Amino acid sequence: MDIKKTDVFGGIGVLVIQVIANGILYAFQKNNMYLVIGIVFALIVSVFVVIIISLNRKLKKQEESFNEKIERLGIDDLKKEKEELLKSMEYLKERISDVEHEREDIEQEIERLEQELELFKNKCEYYINTVSVNRKILYSLKNKKKYENTELQTLISEIEYIFRDDVFSKTAKMNTSIFRKDGQELCRILVSTKHSPGTIDKLRLDKNSLVGTAFSEKRIIYCGDINNRRADVPFVELDESRQYHSILAIPLIVDDSTEFVLVITCTKINCLEETYNKYQDVLQRYLELLCILLFISSDKEEV
Repeated sequence: MDIKKTDVFGGIGVLVIQVIANGILYAFQKNNMYLVIGIVFALIVSVFVVIIISLNRKLKKQEESFNEKIERLGIDDLKKEKEELLKSMEYLKERISDVEHEREDIEQEIERLEQELELFKNKCEYYINTVSVNRKILYSLKNKKKYENTELQTLISEIEYIFRDDVFSKTAKMNTSIFRKDGQELCRILVSTKHSPGTIDKLRLDKNSLVGTAFSEKRIIYCGDINNRRADVPFVELDESRQYHSILAIPLIVDDSTEFVLVITCTKINCLEETYNKYQDVLQRYLELLCILLFISSDKEEV
């Protein structure tokens, strides 16, 4: 018959209890209270000792169990995985930063494309506006009819609208004029959007003026602030009551000869040049149409 370990310890426990009980009974029979107290105290101490020993054993077993579990979990592998995760996080942060920069570049490119699209749309509208001028030219050629100043006036007004729409200032005032040379090689106004008939009849500019220089040197001249112009800007102050501050002179060249100079002035400082740079192809088209109208009426040309 197998005797289990628990059975053996259970028998010993019963024996010890019987011995202690007999001892207490004996002490009562002898009226020895000190002995009873001593036996009870010894019993209590023994119970505490047994409990403490039992708890220590359980704690050791629990610790061993935890150590085994930690070893099974592989703490070193976890540390390695943690380091790899940290490296991955750093890499992802760098990629996120790169993506944010790329996004900013893309947004800037989209904004640039939107501006170009808006500019292209405006140019298309301005080109469409030249259709009516083309028809007038064809009509004049077919009927051998000379142009009228009203046709030139309309055309330079449309040129002025391009600058006015782009500058977009309610307080800014503009004036657009065509200058041609007369028989004395002086520049005179042929047509203007703002100049009075008296000014058109009287105003004459020589070769030293800004318009005269644009004629002779066949180059575009721009000054954004006439009051603070450089010394090399060929501007002649004729009127103390002058209100405009920006001026742009654009010559129209045909066969290395200046046919006329378009002059635009504005009361706003530092404007006109940016508009010209954006719309110079459209403006060139308008100037060529102006020149055709002038050729039709020229005494040198036979229609």
